Parts: sequence; structure tokens; C-alpha cells
Amino acid sequence: MNFKGGGLKRRVMVWIFFIGFFQESLLQAAPVSPNHRLTFRLRAEPETLDWNLAHTPVEADLLTNLMEGLVSFDEKSQVKPALAQTWTLSPDGKTYVFHLKPGVKWSDGLVLKAQDFVFSWKRLLSRILAAPYAYLLFDVQGAEDYYRGVLSDFSKVGIQALDDLTLQVKLKYPVSQWIQTLAFWPTYPLRQDSVEKHGGSWTSPAKLLTLGPYRLETHDFDSKFILKPNPFYHGILGNVDEVVARIVKSDREALRLYEAGELDFLSDLSQSDVKSLAGRSDLKKFPQLKTAYLSFTVDQYPVSSVNMRRAIMMALDKSKLSKVFNLSQSPATSLIPPGLLGYSSKIGLSYNLKKAKQEMALARVDSNSNIKIHYLLPDWDKSVAVGQWVHDELSKNLGIDVILQPLDHLSYRAQLDFRKAAIADCSWTADTPDPHSFISVFLSNSGNNSSNFKSQSFDEKVEQARRSSDLKERESLYLSLQKTLLEEEVVVYPIYYESNLSLIRPRVRDIEVNSLGYLYLRRVDVVP
Repeated sequence: MNFKGGGLKRRVMVWIFFIGFFQESLLQAAPVSPNHRLTFRLRAEPETLDWNLAHTPVEADLLTNLMEGLVSFDEKSQVKPALAQTWTLSPDGKTYVFHLKPGVKWSDGLVLKAQDFVFSWKRLLSRILAAPYAYLLFDVQGAEDYYRGVLSDFSKVGIQALDDLTLQVKLKYPVSQWIQTLAFWPTYPLRQDSVEKHGGSWTSPAKLLTLGPYRLETHDFDSKFILKPNPFYHGILGNVDEVVARIVKSDREALRLYEAGELDFLSDLSQSDVKSLAGRSDLKKFPQLKTAYLSFTVDQYPVSSVNMRRAIMMALDKSKLSKVFNLSQSPATSLIPPGLLGYSSKIGLSYNLKKAKQEMALARVDSNSNIKIHYLLPDWDKSVAVGQWVHDELSKNLGIDVILQPLDHLSYRAQLDFRKAAIADCSWTADTPDPHSFISVFLSNSGNNSSNFKSQSFDEKVEQARRSSDLKERESLYLSLQKTLLEEEVVVYPIYYESNLSLIRPRVRDIEVNSLGYLYLRRVDVVP
């Protein structure tokens, strides 16, 4: 017999399609095995997932796993390729040309283009956006003028897509460490079509386009984020099927959840719990370039007097902080932490109650009057413990009534931006492994400068220090700049340096936490 198999073949193909579709639907609907789920703690609800705007460590743990930049850092904090496959630098040190990895795709399957960086950086420099980290790009030709409105034509800014895979950046002057900036999330690429289509909702789970190892599946406000592997990721992934970032504000509750097996990774442990955990095999200490400090709002009464600020500094006895410090903390002297150029153990104002009272007298404030100072802090255990120490020391030594204002993360950040409190509890983790990351916070044009300190001579010296290629000159300048901040103008008071003390369940392998506090989950394997 002679059969014409076209009709039969079509029917077979239809059945194969439906069987395949049904199987895929079952796989998608099937719950994720707990054996391949990773759960970690977020300390608070992030302010935003807009990486042009994000500027706190709470956002970092999500953004470093949802996105990537042109470059990244290795375990020794050295720059390595990420989205850029290669790059060249002109002999005069002012022109970078980045060649993107071909075939890198966003989570919707569209290919990454150099224009995505141009759009992101143009947006970062928009005055309307008012991004805290806009100043990161001010080294680029025309960038600061564009931000300030002096230049209206962005095509004259030194940022250009030469073709789909080639990005050119022209600097105003050579900056030896400038490329480190491109590992930091404000410079990550961004899809113009998504932002323009969705407006302010482009960061919501159904609309957020990413190109890192994970994509955002769900977000339950003030409760949790769920991330799923990005099927278009260009790199190597571990075996994790789902990442759950649970928002747990209480340190004690977070530890309880870890001990109950409901968290696999718990970082930044509270000082109230650590001593009982010493010696455990699942306790790990990650080195971190981080300094916690008090920030004075220098135009806020009564600390608008430099003598009052100096009096407060010298009335605080750090030796009494031993009850607050845990295994990850050590008393701080300089703003720049150990491990970076410019660190010094012999800088700042030491405890001296006699001189503190003399400075208070120079401030023309009667120590017997009821002096009230508002102190802003996040409602985290260690911040509250430090705040109580400050309260007790200033009350006993200078008769100052310190009014503690502990707030949840979002409220704290909002109040810090308003700059209404005389003193604020702050900390800074290096954005790049360079002392400029700490000192640049206090530039007049820095969106992260909550102190309201402004000095043209300080700004000029900061730029001199950053542009210099002479290490001895840079070190001398950074010591001088810290002397300005800690002794002469008395803008900040360093309290402690902190490593990242974490608990990691033995079944979790290859979690990466670098010295900048970046959490990388791309290669994590979870052993059943």
C-alpha cells in the first residue's frame, strides 16, 4: 500500500507539542525543592531597586545578584571582566574603549547593547533624577556640566556607543583607579524601552529586566523577595532553583530562624548574640572595608559650633565600648579603615574630659543648662547599643541630654536625607577598594554627604589626591584630609571597624562575600 503520511505526521506533531507543553507546565507549576532553595536575611525593606538611585547596603544584596556591570572584583578586590570582554586605555590615560561580550542577553532574551550603558549613565547624570551617586561620573568629559545644566546636549558628554558592542568613555584627566567605579551598581546598564514604557513601575517583578544570574520573581513588601535563575544568564550558575531574601528586622528573630533551619545564610550578626556563637564551625568572618561613625550636621544647633563638636568627641570614652563590640568589631581611629592607603591609628581626637569641658566653654554653652541634642539612628541592635553609650557618656560627662531617635530603615534614610538631627549614626562600606570611596562622601557635591559640610579647599585636595599616581603623595593627602574631617572641622567621629560575621549552613557551598560587602550567589550549590 502507498500511504501519504502528511496528515498522520501533523497529528503526531500536534500530540508531541501538547505533551511537551503539558510537561513544561507541570515543571513550572511544581514547587521548588527545599533542597535547592537558598534563604538569606535582608535587614530591612530596600528603598528602591532602581540601581541608578540605590545607595545603601540593603539594596546591594539584591542588585549584585540581579545585575552586573562592565567589570567586577575578584576575591582579592582586583578588577576583572564582567559584561566587558576586553577594554583598552589610550596612552594619555583618558580614553577607555570597552568591548562587550557578544550574546549577553537580558532576562527577556534581548541582547545587551552598548547603548544600554549610554542610557543608564545619561539618566544617572539627570538632575531631575537627583541620584546620590551622580558624582561618580564627573570625571567624564562634560558630565558634571551636563548634570549642572551648563551643557544641554548629551552628545557632547564623553560617553558614546561606537556600535552595538563597543562603548567609548573619555575622561577629563587620567584617574588611575577610575575603572573600579564601573563595578559599582549605579553604573549598571539599563533598558530605555522598559523605563519609558513602564515609568516608575519598571522595577516591579513583572517588569524588571535584568541580566545578572537571577531575575526577580516576586516581592512581598516588608516581607520577602524571591529570585529565580535567569535562563539567559551568560555565566556559570550553581544548582539553586530559588533564592528567598526574607526581611527580618530583629537580630534575635533572625538568629532564631537560622537555628530553626529557616535561614541558610545570616550575615552582619548582632553584638548581642555573637559571644555565644564563638567557636562554631558554621560561623565565618569575612573581611570588610567598613567604618561606623557619628556624623555631625554642621549647620544644626548646637553642633553648629566646632567647639561643641570637638567637646562631644573628646567626652566619649571608647574604652567603655568593649561591652558593645563583638567578635567582628574593633575601635576605629581614622575614617579610612585598615587595609587601605591613608589608614592611621594616630589620628583624630582622643578622650580628654578636661579639654572637652574647655571646648564646651569656648562654644559659649552653659554646661548647667538643659542642652538637648537629637541623635538619629536605625533601630538595629548594635546602633541602639552605640546610641545608648553616646547618651550615657554625654549625659555624665557634659550634662547633655541626648534624645535618641531610632527608626526603621526607610524612615531613618528619609530623615537622614532631611538632615534635621544634630548627630546621626552612620557607616560606610567601601564602594571601591580605594580611600577615595570614604573621603568623597564629604565632597560638597556628594549626594551622600549628610553632614552639610562644604569646603572648596577640601574638594580641591580630594581631587588632587585621587588624580595623583604617586602613592606617597596620595597617602599624605588622605591623612591631611582626615585631619580636616576629624580634628579641624570635626565633621565625623569614627567609632568602629567591622568585619562581616556570618552564619552559613554547612549544606551551602561557594557563597562569595568580598571586602566591599558584595554578596554573590551565582555559583552557590546547595547540598541536599
